[in-house]
Amino acid sequence: MKAPLRTFSFLVLGGVVLAAALTGCATSAGTSPVPESTSDPNTSDTSYAPKAAWLDGTSFVLKTWGDACVPQIGDIVAGDQSLEIVLVEGQDEVCAAVQTAHGTYMGLPAGFDSSRPVELTVTDAAGVKSELTLPGLADGEIIPADRMSPQTPAATWIDEHELAILTWGSSTCMPAAGTVEVVSETEGIVRLEPSANEVCTMDLVPQFTFVPAEGVAADAKLTLEGYVDADGAPVVVTAVR
Repeated sequence: MKAPLRTFSFLVLGGVVLAAALTGCATSAGTSPVPESTSDPNTSDTSYAPKAAWLDGTSFVLKTWGDACVPQIGDIVAGDQSLEIVLVEGQDEVCAAVQTAHGTYMGLPAGFDSSRPVELTVTDAAGVKSELTLPGLADGEIIPADRMSPQTPAATWIDEHELAILTWGSSTCMPAAGTVEVVSETEGIVRLEPSANEVCTMDLVPQFTFVPAEGVAADAKLTLEGYVDADGAPVVVTAVR
């Protein structure tokens, strides 16, 4: 049975998400509750290192690893084209001790220039510190003080063969997984598996699903199956590279 169509429009953000969008702070978002690996991320295996990728000229996704509970933002310190991001353990009482990928939506603070590199220092919930750089975007911009998130789906290449798909919905009903079907050299269909939860809270948060994308062209147009925009048309995105 197909998942119900999900409509996205330029709604006013509420609560924590609104504050995050206005101030350039972050909003945590989870991915699949199913563990991707039980290996120890605090080894020399670089596949568990934090990664970041632009979603558009004003925001990016931060991918980290941890137990099954979604990490929260403990602190953010903005410098000159630099961000220090500290993650802390989530508020859930019991977290499965299996390594799971998590995505965090980050909006650049006002005055940052996304056409220039942004230096990131990330401390994960286990206390491990990493440094990485977001390269400048060719169509980047200086972030205005009145920036608002458009609250629409997006996609980006988080790795050479992996996409980060951004959708918006309930914090308790994250997509469980995702796949990409290659239709042609320039087109693909993204299918996100709905959450197994039957009761979804009425909040609205950014959701990230990390999807294997072997064989997908870098500039392919991706149709998100089951999602429509405010006019009822299918949602089509092109991943940022």
